[in-house]
Amino acid sequence: MKLVKQNFEKDASGIVVLVPQDKEDLWALYNLIQKADEIELTTVRNVKKSKDGKSGKTERKVVKLRIAIETVDFASLDESMRIRGQTVTPNDDVPLNSYHTAQIEYNHPFTLWKPDWDQVAYDIIAKACQIGAKAELGAVVLQEGVAHLCLITESMTVLVYKHEKAIPKKRRGDSSAHDKAMDRFLTVTAETMARHFDLQKLKAVLVASPGFVAQSLYDKFFELAVKQNDKAAMAAKLKFVIAHCSTGYLQGLEEALKSPEVQKQLSDTKSARAVMVLDEFFDVLNQDNGKAWYGDKECAKAVEMGAVKTLLITDTLFRSDDIPKRKHYIALTEAVKVGGGEVFLFSSLHDSGEQLDQLTGIACLLNYPVPDLDEE
Repeated sequence: MKLVKQNFEKDASGIVVLVPQDKEDLWALYNLIQKADEIELTTVRNVKKSKDGKSGKTERKVVKLRIAIETVDFASLDESMRIRGQTVTPNDDVPLNSYHTAQIEYNHPFTLWKPDWDQVAYDIIAKACQIGAKAELGAVVLQEGVAHLCLITESMTVLVYKHEKAIPKKRRGDSSAHDKAMDRFLTVTAETMARHFDLQKLKAVLVASPGFVAQSLYDKFFELAVKQNDKAAMAAKLKFVIAHCSTGYLQGLEEALKSPEVQKQLSDTKSARAVMVLDEFFDVLNQDNGKAWYGDKECAKAVEMGAVKTLLITDTLFRSDDIPKRKHYIALTEAVKVGGGEVFLFSSLHDSGEQLDQLTGIACLLNYPVPDLDEE
């Protein structure tokens, strides 16, 4: 199964965009989707056409609906899965609160919203999408009482576990309750890291927090590794990077990844290198010396001149429905590679890709200054 997008809120609600590819994926979805979840997908509906106020013929029409799920049926033998519920958004062809039954199709994306993503749901997604096999960076962003464990692939950041625990405040002259709760919180988080992070495959593990919580988690993780004689964990000690951020929620992870110190330590991971290249682009752009440009026409001119050292482009441009346009961008990237330049493909699911999308989705760094590229 492909995970196209995910977005989780602080209240544990959120959406994922998934593309099922085989029978195993349907089984995973059958275990994932529950009553009161909502699904948005393209489906077929019998629609009555009215003319002059009179009911006309019924025709089958492709519509996009968002449905509050009431039942889910999975037939293993004929590999079919159907969901039934009421529509929750208005549609020109389907009245609000209409009942509809839709079929989950192979290789067709759909959006699933849950009011409460729990650990079972996270595990189903991670296993079905084989996130662990693709990840090159593990990350934990935390603060007192909340921790988010993520696996970062070349194209996205996937939340695999969220741990929350109420931590009592320190009392004047007595911090025992606070210290006991924090120790338990760190122990559970460290044990969860050991279960979810394959330290032999990961190139690095980033631990980030406000204050000294990240250092405390690092210490707890290796304290447990020594007690359990976990040689694989102890051998991976140099892979760990401690960083500071302002929050233990997911936005703190993007903040930590932008730190120059962290970028230097994670420089051999593709996601970190992309962030470094984008930062370099903005630095050179601010110098206004003619060595950094963005925009389709400007970059195409620079490629034609053979001046491009680094091309930055987002996957958004390659998803265009305009086939000639898509071929144009493929040709640009190939020309840069042939000329000895480097191409960085940015995922729109990463913060760096979103930034580049705001600058037309394509930019370049040049080997030498070329002024007035933006002139006709």
